[in-house]
Amino acid sequence: MSENDGITETLEGSTRLLVPQDSLLMPAPPHDPAFYNPRARLNRDISVVACAAFARKFDGDALVLESHAGLGARGIRIANEVEQINHVILNDLNPGALDLATRSAKLNSCEDAVQTSRDEACRFLSKHAKQGLRGLLVDVDPFGSPSKYIDCAIRACAHGGILSMTATDLQVLNGVFSSACSRRYGGVPIRRTPHSDETALRLILGCMRTVAARMDATIAPLFCEADMHYYRVYATVLNKTDTAENLGIIYHCAECGRRGTSGSAVRCECGAAPGIAGPLWTGRIFDPEFAESAASECASHAVSPACAKLMRRAHAESAMPACYYTLDEVASRARASPPRLERMLGILEGAGYSASPTSLDTSGFRTSATMPEILAALA
Repeated sequence: MSENDGITETLEGSTRLLVPQDSLLMPAPPHDPAFYNPRARLNRDISVVACAAFARKFDGDALVLESHAGLGARGIRIANEVEQINHVILNDLNPGALDLATRSAKLNSCEDAVQTSRDEACRFLSKHAKQGLRGLLVDVDPFGSPSKYIDCAIRACAHGGILSMTATDLQVLNGVFSSACSRRYGGVPIRRTPHSDETALRLILGCMRTVAARMDATIAPLFCEADMHYYRVYATVLNKTDTAENLGIIYHCAECGRRGTSGSAVRCECGAAPGIAGPLWTGRIFDPEFAESAASECASHAVSPACAKLMRRAHAESAMPACYYTLDEVASRARASPPRLERMLGILEGAGYSASPTSLDTSGFRTSATMPEILAALA
């Protein structure tokens, strides 16, 4: 491949992609002529195995819709690496990006499965809001907040299909701009908590659940991830009324370290008034069957070993309480050096509590113990 036009070839998974050469050389990938972030490969690896695991359950034409495809890295990988997928539509407003997508599809001999569209995201998704045109997988990956696309994305998703959404407005979701978070997601976070990534993901899911409920639809989270500059959620969309009580708050007590979810405001057992985040999703955020299926797909796809590790952790933590702890947080309260994660889990299990690592933080863990009980077990 000639690099005279500033475009070069890179291999991601088992797929050859044409990308701007500068995106592989510069610390911050440029947006011109098209945006490609090589450090987000794990994000796309997960999309491949998630799509492969999910598509095995369905017969017939499996359509994937990407509303913000860029140069098509995710969609072309799915078309090339997931044999059950035979139709991917890549939408973007950047004609240069779509041209690269078309050329990459031909490079991988999957041009018959890949179609491009140049349209505003919601207009594109609205064209697929009819029976027979909806996607088995609908992906929304904008710069910033996905909240303005939730309505049309749900309408474009087939009954029982997957809606995956990415958010990159991390400062908003972490409480730097709480009023903006309330406007976009209908809830507010607590600033500077060790489990802020989980709170952010639950705010996104809470917004999705609220929008879905207006259409008599239900979302059921399958998997969530937090990495680098983005949050990403995967959820099944079902055309039925959601009657479950899965919206509420997260409380976090700065005094004693207790945290959890509740349907309404609470007062901490230590007597202090905890910080409150929400309204947000309080139900399960990992589906064990989905995580197990996705982990099993990793062996037959060219994905990072971290992908299977994340799925195994998600499976282990799927039934655990909300709001993880971190080793540094525990060490700070215990005024001691942070223990190894395996030792921490062993201590808690030896004391009769359930415990598991979390996929959302490399030094994080979930447990049925409260912070005072964790500190007592360590003493």
